[in-house]
Amino acid sequence: LQRVIIFCGSKMKVKQVAGALQRKHINCGEMHSDLDQATRDDVMFKFKSGQFDVLVATDVISRGIDIDDITMVINYDVPHDAEDYVHRIGRTARTGTAITFVSEDDAHYFQQIEKFLGNEVEKLPLPEALGQAPEYNTEEHPRKNNSAKNRRRNDRNQTAHKDKKQQNRRQRNQQQEAQNR
Repeated sequence: LQRVIIFCGSKMKVKQVAGALQRKHINCGEMHSDLDQATRDDVMFKFKSGQFDVLVATDVISRGIDIDDITMVINYDVPHDAEDYVHRIGRTARTGTAITFVSEDDAHYFQQIEKFLGNEVEKLPLPEALGQAPEYNTEEHPRKNNSAKNRRRNDRNQTAHKDKKQQNRRQRNQQQEAQNR
């Protein structure tokens, strides 16, 4: 692997993907908005000079960077803005390869990108060893209730509801004990 950029949709995903690659002994760096400017400059220097083969990043680097010889751009997450997609894949300067992983939840966003581009992007079959690919269904709008943010919110609400029930139960038990004394 040389001169590969992997774009992720969040800082947390960048950290997860970079960590997984490092555990596989792939020489990579990460770039996201949690890093101060000095650290960002250091990461970019290491990537440009070849000290990092792979850079895992958010869209913080999709525009306005000057890196030659990018051989591949991987969109780990489909950007929800078609222009971000164009800027991401533009990093390959027409000589490299761009790959986008599209989940069932992201198919709608990818269709919006194709509309923006004015043509359909070639879809390659998933290698057999990876199992069955999700169906590329562009008719449905993304399920907002199934987003990671909404799942976290629902989990918090359920936990808070359980905590409130337990607190009320404790208060009733304490009141009953006080009355029985």
